Amino acid sequence: MLARQYLRRPALRAPRSRRGHSIIEVTIAATVLMSVFGAVGVVTQRGARLSEEGISAAGVESASRRAVDRVASELAGSQRASLPLPPAAQRGASTIEFQRVEGFNGGNLLLANERRILRVASAGDPDDGLDNDSDGLVDEGDLVLVPDTTDPGAPNIVLASGVAEMTAGEIAGNGIDDNGNGLVDEPGLCFAWDADALVVRILVTLQRVGAQGQVFTRTSETTVGIRN
Repeated sequence: MLARQYLRRPALRAPRSRRGHSIIEVTIAATVLMSVFGAVGVVTQRGARLSEEGISAAGVESASRRAVDRVASELAGSQRASLPLPPAAQRGASTIEFQRVEGFNGGNLLLANERRILRVASAGDPDDGLDNDSDGLVDEGDLVLVPDTTDPGAPNIVLASGVAEMTAGEIAGNGIDDNGNGLVDEPGLCFAWDADALVVRILVTLQRVGAQGQVFTRTSETTVGIRN
């Protein structure tokens, strides 16, 4: 007698519930997404701000370097004897007069008329401790070349703008070398030389206002040998 074979049918499972997400779950997911997007936004804004600051810092650095190089080119061809008496030890001068050598005649130097380089207060912003022109800078000045001191009608040449009142890191009037560069209370445009006037040290400090209102200050320095 053949044994009966019974086929086992798989047990039927109850269908899973396909209910929607609850309000709490949706709220949590939305909060997480908002946090992620907010963090991305903060990082993006911070990166943009750092980029703007870097551009501003590089801009004032480049401008101060161009200014000090321009001053150096003016002094490079000057006569040593035409320079004024050097400033007191460790104190620079904010202006310098000189005569450039134009050539020779019978072994004698031919000198041009006296020239002067100095810092003057910017128009609309006198040196009074206030930002009179509302440009974000206080008491900024212009780096000016007077091409002929004997001719009052000769137009002056502005070599750079935004010249700071003091060199970067220096505090005016305290008699201390605050920035450790060997000079005391040196101005934003500074000349220093020894009694023999063989080398003139030049410092130019410029300021610029960044996109976020920060003030960037940079000092560039060089030396010029006076050989004539």
